[in-house]
Amino acid sequence: MPSECHSMVRAPAARVTRLGACGALPDEDSDGCDFATTDSFVEITLNKVFQERQDALQTNANGDLCVDVPKSQRLRWYDVTITFCKVDPELINIVAAEPLILNDATTPVAVGWYTVPESIDAANFALEFWVGTEDEECDSPMWGYGWLPRIEQGVIGNITISNGVVTFTVTGIARRGNQWGTGPYNVLINETGANAGLPSPLLEAMPTRALKGFIWTALPPPEGACGCQDMTPLLEVAPLVGAAAVQRVATFPLLNDEPLLPAIIDWGDGTADQVVTSGTSANHTYAAPGSYTVTYRATEQSAPTYTSATVTVS
Repeated sequence: MPSECHSMVRAPAARVTRLGACGALPDEDSDGCDFATTDSFVEITLNKVFQERQDALQTNANGDLCVDVPKSQRLRWYDVTITFCKVDPELINIVAAEPLILNDATTPVAVGWYTVPESIDAANFALEFWVGTEDEECDSPMWGYGWLPRIEQGVIGNITISNGVVTFTVTGIARRGNQWGTGPYNVLINETGANAGLPSPLLEAMPTRALKGFIWTALPPPEGACGCQDMTPLLEVAPLVGAAAVQRVATFPLLNDEPLLPAIIDWGDGTADQVVTSGTSANHTYAAPGSYTVTYRATEQSAPTYTSATVTVS
């Protein structure tokens, strides 16, 4: 079968997602601090850890081999090390479970964290990373996208403060037994079918025994942002209840205080998807009574799908 091949150059972005016990993804009842994106890392190192090869070896009384059956080594986990060059307290809270320190602003801001002994037992996260390719700047750019869906025992490593740039590391182990499925984010562009050209999660569920995955993708990596974000974000649509003649307004979500654009809006009524490239909102009028759900998908970076509350048209 055909294969797609690229050379890998640099690493423009990474994303970490908070996990529960046994690799469980956040649900709709989470506090909304579910993931963080960053371009402020120096390197990511993945080292395989194996169970040593087990040999069944026995010689006879003459010193000759009687039994010689080697059993291959088995991959146990990856040792993961991430080196960061910028300090984001909420990202630290996701990967190392260190309790946050908040300031006294009207809307409190995370300004630091505490280091406590028991954090390592609660530090469970997933790691995604993107690498550039030789055609990153071409008309049809591609990126390499890798993900480790279950990392445990996240801990901040030793820190050296000196006359120079201060970096710090986070380590953990990537284990089997993930609950990633097709993933909570759009990470690729569909090439065929009804959704051709649209952002999508993975095309198939990740095997639970898999430790890591990697694909080529035409969907660019996410933009780095300070602080954490909601994995199941709500798209603001108003009014939610009203007659068919009432115009509905969808307000575009923000990233780094700017509208998350370009994007595609599916108003949920079978009409053509609306492409939006500018502005802060979009309007729509429903033709018939019913209950509708509106979705919003960024088309030029990996992100969650924003979903509205139910729109009731009378």
